[in-house]
Amino acid sequence: MCRLDFHLVQLFFVCMPSLAVYLVAQYARHEMRKMEKELEEKKKAEEEAKAKEMTLNAEEEKECDLELLQVKQRLDALEETLREIGVEKKKTTNSNITTNQDVVNENKGTKKNGPGKVEGISEENNSAANDSPKQSLPSSCHGKVNSPPTTHASLQDSKGKT
Repeated sequence: MCRLDFHLVQLFFVCMPSLAVYLVAQYARHEMRKMEKELEEKKKAEEEAKAKEMTLNAEEEKECDLELLQVKQRLDALEETLREIGVEKKKTTNSNITTNQDVVNENKGTKKNGPGKVEGISEENNSAANDSPKQSLPSSCHGKVNSPPTTHASLQDSKGKT
């Protein structure tokens, strides 16, 4: 019996390294599967986070686009208002010029009816109407149409420069 025990012990020692390698391989497979599952979970979490970021970015872009659209609409409204104001100023300056010319023409064409009286206009109004256009114009500009004074900025704008 002693021999049988010795042979069993030898068989055990001979099989031991192979058994150890097999058990280590099984453990490694188990750990690898665990790590793969964790990696997949991380990838899924990253994909979900990216998807959330994409949706948030899309919403922010929509909000920015809406805000940009609103700003553009307000800017267009302001530009339209400025154009209307410019047109009104041009109309008022043109009407002022024509009324000044009409007053000057009336003063030249009217006859005096006695001392200090003009047809339909008192002497004060007559002298104010005669003096104001001529006094405001230099002597070289008498008889020419008044145009609104041009500024340096308006000259640059008319040349296409800003």
